[in-house]
Amino acid sequence: MYFHCGETNVKDHKQLYDAILLGTKRIGHGFHLAFHPELQKIVKERDICIECCPVSNFCLGYVLDLRCHPARSFLHQGLPVSISPDDPGFMGYTGTTLDYLYVFLAWDLDIADLKQLCINSIKYATITDEEKTDLTEFFEYKWVRFLDHVIGKY
Repeated sequence: MYFHCGETNVKDHKQLYDAILLGTKRIGHGFHLAFHPELQKIVKERDICIECCPVSNFCLGYVLDLRCHPARSFLHQGLPVSISPDDPGFMGYTGTTLDYLYVFLAWDLDIADLKQLCINSIKYATITDEEKTDLTEFFEYKWVRFLDHVIGKY
């Protein structure tokens, strides 16, 4: 099961507790997980991915400056984080390029952070293990080619 929770102005955040108690594998948004260090520990122990939607969180006013987005802290604490779009039709864009660009600039990420975010997107995807293996191999191939291209220019 996957739950969309933690993206609300409701102060009790009960939906985060419910999602974890019900055995979720991913938490869509998990924005207010920042207020619950005890839940963060559980999320890390149970390997629950937090689907971060930075452009959506900004547009909806949950964070006014992406440099202050809680997922930045989650990532650096070792919690599994993936970058996801949210309501692309409503937001007027498709894919995750804009989300990745914004988090790269706002969170002061390095190349290892970007790679981990990409790997998390594959690891926690709702695809078969065989598809994950194939996609991981393809990603690694493309990643090496990308690095060769970037490093080759300098």
